[in-house]
Amino acid sequence: MALLCGLALCQRLWIKVVWGPALRSIELHYLLLHLRTPRERRKAKKKKKRKMRRTGTLGWLKLAPELLQASSKGLKFLLRHSELRHLRLEGSVGTEDVALTGILWGTIRATHGALGPRGSKLELAVTPDFPEGKTSLTLDAEGAVRLGALLATAAIIVWYLPKRKIWRLLREQRRIKKTSWRAGLMTKKKEVEAT
Repeated sequence: MALLCGLALCQRLWIKVVWGPALRSIELHYLLLHLRTPRERRKAKKKKKRKMRRTGTLGWLKLAPELLQASSKGLKFLLRHSELRHLRLEGSVGTEDVALTGILWGTIRATHGALGPRGSKLELAVTPDFPEGKTSLTLDAEGAVRLGALLATAAIIVWYLPKRKIWRLLREQRRIKKTSWRAGLMTKKKEVEAT
């Protein structure tokens, strides 16, 4: 059984991503399992307006540097242990200012040229859009990663997270939620007693 689990963790998970204004799909291939998201964009449903709750967003913003540091360590590990077959970026780049469009397009081309041999798997088909100034890009990427590396990435991120600070923030938010819920009950009771 342990041998089968070890073999399953060593198998490659093939991932293909197509992301653009009209196309959005992700395909996963693992052993005999093939998963695929729809290619067409779904029409957005009307969302009901919900009341905004005070949940202490400022606390999460204070943790942002530490959360980014933990996720960057996990992402570095994942990039070292993944394989990129091809990456294609196509579309047009434009802004309202013609000079800024030229600078942006030149920066993209210069970055692609600076990659040298490492950029051989990157196919760049981006054109400047001077007349209209609209940006429309489509990303098509295919690569593989071992399932064990994905699980190790999650473990690395959890290891470097500031656990005590997150736990303290979650407890604080739970207390705020309880007190606001109790305060709402108290005002409703007072309204009922007044009538």
